[in-house]
Amino acid sequence: MESSSTVPAWLIVVPIIIVWPIFFLALWSAILFFMSAAGGWRRLARTYATADAPVGGRTFSGITGMIGVARYKRTLIVTTNDAGLYLKTRRVFSIFHSPLFIPWSEISNPESSTFLRVEFIAFDIGKPVVARIKLQSSVFEGTPVAAMMSTPQP
Repeated sequence: MESSSTVPAWLIVVPIIIVWPIFFLALWSAILFFMSAAGGWRRLARTYATADAPVGGRTFSGITGMIGVARYKRTLIVTTNDAGLYLKTRRVFSIFHSPLFIPWSEISNPESSTFLRVEFIAFDIGKPVVARIKLQSSVFEGTPVAAMMSTPQP
């Protein structure tokens, strides 16, 4: 009679059930870390990070934009008010992405562009420039950035 050396199924399934979520969370965290670092969110957070929620203004959810080379497709929550621009990501993307508050005075060189019939405005942040951000133009209606866009450049 030959002895069978089969491994019980639970010895395979249980480690997979335990290891898969840990692997997924580690991978997701690494992706968000590199996105934040490569795009410039981390550099922006050194100067513009805030713990305070914006007071008043208009809030837009599901906004598409870019910070540096990092693309945030329908993941941004943007609030504009008299003081400036408040940016944060949806909760699932918030690791390594502190909420930012950027005063209007820190925004310069706005440029308009269109991609797949959606208008965007790209602009520099900081003096000297810390990062370049591109957001859907609809968030800027009635803001100083819209006024800069309508003022002829010399």
